[in-house]
Amino acid sequence: MAQRQELSLRIEGMHCASCVASIEKGVSGMDGVEACRVNLATNSAVVSFDATQLDEERIVGKIEELGYGAEVGQQDILSAQQKELGEARRNFLVSLALTVPLMALAMLPMWRLTPLFGHTVDAWLQAILAGVVLFVAGRSILSDAAKQTIHVTANMNSLIAMGTLAAFGWSLWVLVAHGGAQHDLLYFESAGMIVTLILVGRFLEARAKGKAGDAIKALMQLQPTTATAIINGVEIEVDAVSLQPGMMVLVKPGERIPADGEIGEGSATVDESMMTGESLPLEKQVGDRVIGGALNGHTSFEMRVTATGAASFLSNVIRLVSEAQGRKAPVQKLADRVAAVFVPIVLVLAAVTLVAWYLAAPGSPMMVRSVIAVLIIACPCALGLATPTAVLAGTGRAARTGVIIRGGDVLEKLAQVNGVVFDKTGTLTSGELQVLEVHTVPSMSSVQFLSLVGAVETRSEHPVARAIARYAAEQRTQFGTVRELEALPGFGVRAIVDGKELLIGSRGLMEDRQISLELVQLAADQAMSQGKTVAYAAIDGKVAGCLALADRIRSDARETVTALRKQFPLVTMLSGDNRRTAEEVARSLGLERYEAEVLPDQKQAVIGSYRNAGYRVAMVGDGINDAPALAAADVGIAMGSGTDIAIEAADVVLVKPNLHLLNRAFTIARASMRTIRQNLFWAFFYNVVAIPVAAGLLYPVFGWTLSPMLAALAMSLSSVFVVSNSVRLGRLKLD
Repeated sequence: MAQRQELSLRIEGMHCASCVASIEKGVSGMDGVEACRVNLATNSAVVSFDATQLDEERIVGKIEELGYGAEVGQQDILSAQQKELGEARRNFLVSLALTVPLMALAMLPMWRLTPLFGHTVDAWLQAILAGVVLFVAGRSILSDAAKQTIHVTANMNSLIAMGTLAAFGWSLWVLVAHGGAQHDLLYFESAGMIVTLILVGRFLEARAKGKAGDAIKALMQLQPTTATAIINGVEIEVDAVSLQPGMMVLVKPGERIPADGEIGEGSATVDESMMTGESLPLEKQVGDRVIGGALNGHTSFEMRVTATGAASFLSNVIRLVSEAQGRKAPVQKLADRVAAVFVPIVLVLAAVTLVAWYLAAPGSPMMVRSVIAVLIIACPCALGLATPTAVLAGTGRAARTGVIIRGGDVLEKLAQVNGVVFDKTGTLTSGELQVLEVHTVPSMSSVQFLSLVGAVETRSEHPVARAIARYAAEQRTQFGTVRELEALPGFGVRAIVDGKELLIGSRGLMEDRQISLELVQLAADQAMSQGKTVAYAAIDGKVAGCLALADRIRSDARETVTALRKQFPLVTMLSGDNRRTAEEVARSLGLERYEAEVLPDQKQAVIGSYRNAGYRVAMVGDGINDAPALAAADVGIAMGSGTDIAIEAADVVLVKPNLHLLNRAFTIARASMRTIRQNLFWAFFYNVVAIPVAAGLLYPVFGWTLSPMLAALAMSLSSVFVVSNSVRLGRLKLD
């Protein structure tokens, strides 16, 4: 029986889309591998495989056979990018330091200046300097190209290596055969400058990729290293990683909260903006939940730890964002397919160029220059970075605003959505009953009424009772004294308060006790016609008043729905409530379409019907009963206040129960896909236009050509352009 497992790997040695295609093709071809996803931007891979046919060691071995380094484990993006940046900077500086004198020696004859040490010595100095640049600073390029050749594959480094070695080898042959006399046929400076430009491009690219991953870095840096634990009443400074659930911790003013927990003593003003997108600090009281990594305000408080390490809110957010940045957008498949055949095509074009110039002009320098230029200009680095860097930046920008988008595939689907379906309870509404109206008989004041009713309802955990008790407390009511309390299941409650007998409950309870409701009937009927729940209260056998309750619509719901209706042809609501209640909520929100009395197992079918009608549907929900519908939609969006099951079933998670984040999610998704299309266009257009020019196609007519150095510069700048264009998503303005 198959045992499906998922293996996360750290990959070293990837430089372009061909590298990605090589690993994915090689690993996917192994028996037992179900899928292999490789991410160039994060230097990571995820392999799904059948553990009964394959093990981790064989997968790692296969990747190493292909010429790349592989280690089991999640990629630490922060340290990996720092390592990549350090190596790129070091290689570039060494190369630059040697290329400057190399270029000076090469240019002296062109400027009609006398060589420093004579033509022959200067030529040999050029060979030495170029050799050090190529074989020391650029050794990673050559070693990777050699591995690819051994395994009968090719990638970007293969093209660079062939171009630079061709320039260096040709120049060395000319030097040995003719000394320094044939200066015009020497291309040592081209080989050195090509490597230097490639290395400066990789240095700038590494810096830009680091910026694209700023969201994860920022989140990781929120985790404090120490905490003040309270043990047997004594304050002790401990490592934050040593905290355990149940421990008491003191959080001082200005400190970051070391773990998830609940306030046990004191109060606080907490800034959670980096994790939730909530712009204003939140007031927290005893019993309120606080998030590890949030910034405490100006007062100390004690908290009881509820979750640490991998189970904490912050760690989960980091994990979700990291996983998201490793999942490809479907649009990347086109780039991957092109990259898989691109290098062989370029090698053929280079061979054709060589043969064509040999036949047309055997003695022309273009025979060498054009071949080198074609090999360099065609490197598909920009193509490989076009999609993953945009996904990295887009999902990172979303995370900073409080939206977790689980991958490039979700990002693309979210940008294509043209229909939004909302669950009602807990999504468009607060999910808790609230007292909206209080009606009393003429002989009873509202203060007296709430004093008696509130005193009784504080003793009950029923949702209606909790809502009434909360409302009475908000009115600063002085409660009466309860002497007796008797629950009447299905009807309500009976109690003695301040010597008076109270009955609180449904109309059925009042009718059973033969209590006339005439004095409050009109108000009650009007409330029920609006979909509200009505609770009656009688004192000493006579009706005293009634309360109308409803699940209050979120303050941001109407604005969000209005904005979405301007964007999408379908915006609707699903509800399991009765039609009258659902109709009232829909009317209040300006929704023309809604579905009422829909059972949980029917929601999935309704979503399916919308998809069959041609809509690309995003479902927004928060409860366990929404999980099937979230999974059935093109994009499932869960409110962060919802259940773990709903959040796990969703593709997008709004960290805070703030519907404004929904509009931000759509904005970021559309901007990300726009950036990806721009990147892909540039990468394709650049190669289509540049390769014929590099091959010398325009040289016979216009005299236009592309030197190997300019080709290297253009190739490097194209990659930097693509990455920098993606990084702009990090500065995307959101309303």
